[in-house]
Parts: sequence; C-alpha cells; structure tokens
Amino acid sequence: MKIRKNSGLTLLGFLIVLVVVLFFAYAGMRLVPLYIEYHALLNAMETLENDPAAKSMSPLKIKQQIENSLWVSYSTENIKREHVRISKTSKGVNVRVAYEVRRPFLGNVDLMAKFDHTVTLR
Repeated sequence: MKIRKNSGLTLLGFLIVLVVVLFFAYAGMRLVPLYIEYHALLNAMETLENDPAAKSMSPLKIKQQIENSLWVSYSTENIKREHVRISKTSKGVNVRVAYEVRRPFLGNVDLMAKFDHTVTLR
C-alpha cells in the first residue's frame, strides 16, 4: 500500500491569504474614490486648458467653471474653491489646484493622499 503525501493549501494558509487579500481590498475601497475625484479634476482642468476664451476669464469665473465641472461629475467632496490658485505669468495664466485628503483607515491609522496639478491657459 502506497502512502500518498497530501499537498495543497491548509486552512491556516487559506486564512492568512484571505486576510492579506481583504486588507488590500479594504485599502483600495478607501483610496479609489479619491483617485476618481482627482481624475475628474484633471478632466475639468483639461477642458479649461482647451477653451480658447479661458485666458481672458476672471479668476472667479475660472474657479466657477472648475467647480461646475466637478459638480457635474459628483466630485465636490474634497476639492474646494480655496484649493484653486490662479496667477498670471509671461506665458499665460497658471491655474493650480493643490489639496490633501485624509481618510480614516484602521483605528488611529489614516490614509493620506496629496494631489497637485497645474495648467497654463494660453
């Protein structure tokens, strides 16, 4: 009679793999909405950059246009008007949006994401 050695994943090994997968899935669920919001901001700023009339807009109008684009895509939770900075340079008008988001993760551990994007209106 031949004795065959068992091979495969034990229950303990399965539980360890499951915990690791669930940890990364939970982290993804906390971070993915932040990056979706940032992608909506990039689209709003690209639209603004491609608008030929944007260079002659007032700073208030530029901020309103960015806010309206974000509102349409349901991305107004973390990006506020005070995060938009507008400055005039010799090359055109610089529009910079810089903001930071903190999300609670586990207990007293937070996830922090920092976003910064600049476009030049010519």
